[in-house]
Amino acid sequence: MEKIISVKNLRKTYKKETAVENVCFDLTPGSIMGLLGTNGAGKTTTLKMITNLCSKNNGKIVIDNVSLDENPELALSKVGAALDTPSFYQELTARENIECFAHLYENIPKGQVMELLDYVGLSSQAEKKVKKFSLGMKQRLALARAMLGQPKLIILDEPANGLDPQGQINLYRLICDMAKERNTTFIVSSHQLHDMEKFCTDILILDKGKSILQGKTEEILSETTNIVDCILEETKTARSILFECQGISLISENGNQFTVRLENICFDEFIKKLVANHLHIRYLSMRKHSLQDLFLKLTGGAEPCIH
Repeated sequence: MEKIISVKNLRKTYKKETAVENVCFDLTPGSIMGLLGTNGAGKTTTLKMITNLCSKNNGKIVIDNVSLDENPELALSKVGAALDTPSFYQELTARENIECFAHLYENIPKGQVMELLDYVGLSSQAEKKVKKFSLGMKQRLALARAMLGQPKLIILDEPANGLDPQGQINLYRLICDMAKERNTTFIVSSHQLHDMEKFCTDILILDKGKSILQGKTEEILSETTNIVDCILEETKTARSILFECQGISLISENGNQFTVRLENICFDEFIKKLVANHLHIRYLSMRKHSLQDLFLKLTGGAEPCIH
């Protein structure tokens, strides 16, 4: 299968400290990879190595079949990026800003600037000075800038930082549309785990510079937990049985709705216990892991955060 980016054994050290160690991943066209981790996990360093903004000590980066080491100019011509807080010429309009950056590229069609502004929903604001833009509008403008030259890979570092919930939804929807309609591949670093879970096709979690979880989002989240939600008839009897059964811990109850933790029995054994005690089951479901559950488990309870 075609790979837009292939990263192998990426490593970066600063004096005696290792910032990134043996990070590997491959992404196909139209993929959206969420790059997650606590502060200092190595996310930004990884992105800077991919965009050649900092050197690596070891590893190989290939972008659309072009080695970053052997031909950095050609490799990076296939990449668009928006790292850190969006920065623009404040006294220029949105159109003028994108036109300035377009001059850095070769053979940008004259109409592409307005086409990009229209695509990110800023065509009606094209003649407004950027100093009057909200943060959400600047994030959209940064995405338009990253799209110049029709890159196959776009890298975004905390693109939703500072946006209100609706602004985040709009931005993520735009990224999904681009991935689907243009087959653009994205690497998005973020601390918004709930959002990453919903729209990323792939996940990579870093902790202390090392990859601790990686794969397709759907496969990662398909694993079930030991938490069971159930609705049972005979509420008083059910409560008594759930309290007394070995291997079962009652977490919460609301009327005939119960949530239990299976300590040392499997789901099938739990069902057999309910049936053996003549309880009528109206609803029974084993919870699946959320991305936040897995993140906290793998990082020792450290919440993802940014400065």
